[in-house]
Amino acid sequence: MTAVYYAKVFPLLEEDTFLQYLEKVEKRRREKLLHMKDQGSISYTLTAGCLLHNVLCKWTETDPECSIPFEIGYEKEGKPYLLKKPEIHFNLSHSGGYVCCAIADIPVGVDIQKKTVVKSGIAGRFFTDADNQKLSECGEKEKTDLFFRMWSIKESFVKLTGKGLKQGMDSFEINWQKGIILEEDKNEPSAYFMECADMPAYSFCVCTKEPQKDAVWEEILL
Repeated sequence: MTAVYYAKVFPLLEEDTFLQYLEKVEKRRREKLLHMKDQGSISYTLTAGCLLHNVLCKWTETDPECSIPFEIGYEKEGKPYLLKKPEIHFNLSHSGGYVCCAIADIPVGVDIQKKTVVKSGIAGRFFTDADNQKLSECGEKEKTDLFFRMWSIKESFVKLTGKGLKQGMDSFEINWQKGIILEEDKNEPSAYFMECADMPAYSFCVCTKEPQKDAVWEEILL
């Protein structure tokens, strides 16, 4: 099973409320928060930490009010994992006014992108020839929508692999009909993706290494 939970980013918080939420955040994120100065970064980072805590509690049937923070480790490339429950896989993303967390019993990657103005040259720099050909066939509005769909699909895949943008978004193709990712020189799918259609202002995608019939998409209040 794969589930994706998303929540609105916290606004500016009073100190007492900030410290209350901070208690539920895992150690590395908590230490990072205490040294941050930028309010926007603080809001994203704290919301992501609290969302992760709540989602892990939901997944493990633990009371979020009583549970201490889960212990998180980090792979060589920086992808986080649960130290004591490595069989549970999760991934985080944020954009615009939302933070999201994907969780599954198989490796997972997630990405959310708020649709804004597309900077000139970005697609040509990062995407494949086939991607750019598909974009060139669209009108302006459709092109913007498609660009951010492409970006969220590709970003969710490189987050699934743990390699990030080092992998190169032009090193694999999107098969839209089958919902799969195909890497260069490989005949079998490298991953399977699903998109959320409930947020028209955002592109929102989850990617897994094994096919899934469906994913749960749910907004939660923190």
